[in-house]
Amino acid sequence: MSENKITVPSYVLGLVGAAFTVAVSWGILQAETAHAQDERERISKIAEDAARQAVENGQQVAVNSTKLEVIVQSLSEQKEIQQKTNEQIAALVQAMLAKD
Repeated sequence: MSENKITVPSYVLGLVGAAFTVAVSWGILQAETAHAQDERERISKIAEDAARQAVENGQQVAVNSTKLEVIVQSLSEQKEIQQKTNEQIAALVQAMLAKD
């Protein structure tokens, strides 16, 4: 009578376990790498948007700064005109008082 048994040496079970562990670890690594790539792309897009907005804000600041300079200059000119007008009114009042 012949028995059909397959015998597997015990060290093969360790190799199978190690191969399974390596395969699972490799799969996890691939999934993490794909996720990291998605995160890099997302972060890159956010950085590009932030840089674009910074440029736009910088241009707006430059425009606002120019507008403020024009307003300050205009107010300065108005102050000079007002000063001259006050001097002219004072001279006119003195001239009118001198006639009496």
